[in-house]
This record gives sequence, structure tokens and C-alpha cells, in this order.
Amino acid sequence: MSDLPCTPGQTTPSPTASPTLEETCTPTPTVIETPPVLNGTIRVGAFNIQVFGTTKAGKPEVMDVLARIIRTYDIVAVQEVRDISGTALPALLDAVNADGSDYAYIASERLGRTSSKEQYAYFYDQSTIVLTAPGITYPEPEGTDPFHRQPFIAPFAVCGGTFDAVYIVVHTDPDEATEEIDALDAVVEYSRGIYPAEQDFIVLGDLNADGSYFDEDGATTMRCEEYTWLITNGFDTTTKSTDVTYDRIIITGGAGTDYTGEAGVFRFDTAYGLNQTMAEDVSDHYPVYAVFWTRQDKD
Repeated sequence: MSDLPCTPGQTTPSPTASPTLEETCTPTPTVIETPPVLNGTIRVGAFNIQVFGTTKAGKPEVMDVLARIIRTYDIVAVQEVRDISGTALPALLDAVNADGSDYAYIASERLGRTSSKEQYAYFYDQSTIVLTAPGITYPEPEGTDPFHRQPFIAPFAVCGGTFDAVYIVVHTDPDEATEEIDALDAVVEYSRGIYPAEQDFIVLGDLNADGSYFDEDGATTMRCEEYTWLITNGFDTTTKSTDVTYDRIIITGGAGTDYTGEAGVFRFDTAYGLNQTMAEDVSDHYPVYAVFWTRQDKD
């Protein structure tokens, strides 16, 4: 892909007209040209921010930590937004940009089989990342219902670089984690049909991929030569006393040449000097991350 400049708030048309397009929840910023990415890498991640709604948004100390965490990423897929009022995500964006940063976000519709609905959101730094088409919710094939909360799919590209990828965020239901993880291969295949020129797909989120919910050493459609699990079984992605790897980042083979080899868990409690109580107030999960080169993508 050719280099893309970053014009904040601007997106290119969707590659197909058929999918239902989700609302872009990004305020219209001043349109300015920004310089290319200079450091040669971007940091991508996923973060389950645990029952994020008006109550958590009303805690300034928690919002400050969440904002600091998000600012460590160029793009981060957030899960477990539970807010019928629609005010918590804009409040979080304000907190992120309070230091003069220029982040934006897109959010899915509220998803779930029960009255307890959740949203996904991608927060991204407009100085380094551009959204190239609106996000879409995975349309489950007629007569099927593989996901409690359908994955949210969105394509992003690096400003002033060549790396672009389609991101697929999901928060699986713990009781059906194995079945939902197995169904993710079909989501990737669907995404390939929507973006036929793309070879780089990144599946990320709280997959509940460990413990009693999922045999992390067992067979699954997502463990084959086509996929690489960047967050491997040895990581603990929870802030409590459990030692499990619920949160994952998985890439398709095309993204392998763009991956720098660096991935892990961001221990924000250690980084910010938080005690256990404060860490758990922020979330019961740590965010996960992976680092990619900005100018090695050939598709």
C-alpha cells in the first residue's frame, strides 16, 4: 500500500457497499496535515476496561489512569463498554485528549443476547493512524448465532507509512469461549471478502482463552499455520490473583513480516505506582500490546 497522509477525521469510502456501516463517533477536528511516522513502529493493543459506563466515567482518578494507558497506544481496541446513556466514551475521549493529544474513536452498536449490552471501541491517535473505512459488525450467517457479542471489524492504516490492517475485536462469552474462538476463523474469511486486497488481519480482545473456559493447548481452528498468537500462554492478563491469559492478539500470516517480535502485557499498576485496590478499580484486566513496523508492508 502507498503512504497515506493523516488528515484527522477523514476516511476513504468502504471497499464494498453491502455491509451495514456503524456510526463513526469521532468529533470533527481541525483538518491539518501531519508529518509521517518517524519512529518506524506503532503500538497496537486491546483492553477490557471492565463494565465501563457512567459510574466509572464519574471517577476522575480512574479516568486519568485509563487516559494515560490509551495514550501509550497508536490504536487500542476497547471492550466491555456498558453505557446506555452514550456519554462515557465521549468523556473518556476528552480525558485522553486533555493533554493536547489528538485521539479519536469509533464504536460499535450495543451488542449482546441479553439486556446487558456491550460496545466495542477503537481509540486511535490521529497523528499516526487513519481509519480507512467505517467499522462494521460481523453479520452472522442466517440461522446461526455463534457469538454472544459479534466481532467489530475496522480497517486502519499508518500515516506516512505502508502498514495497513483489518482489525477484528471480540469479547467472547466465558461459557462459550471455545465455540466462539473456533468461529473467529469464519470472521477472518468474511473480512477477506470485504477487503480482498488486504493480507493483514489482526484478531484481538478478551477471548477468555484460558482457565476453565478454554484449553489453551487444545486444538482450534485459530491454531494453524495461518495464525500466530502474539500473546502466548505464559502471560498473565488479569490484575487479580488469577494467573490466566484471557486476552490475546492473533495475526494472520500476511502480518508476520510487519510484526517486530515485541508483544506483551502492559502492567499499568507497576508503571504508574498503583496499589492493588486502585489497579482493580481501573480494570480486572491488563491491556495487551504488540508492536509493528510502519514501512515494511507490501500488500
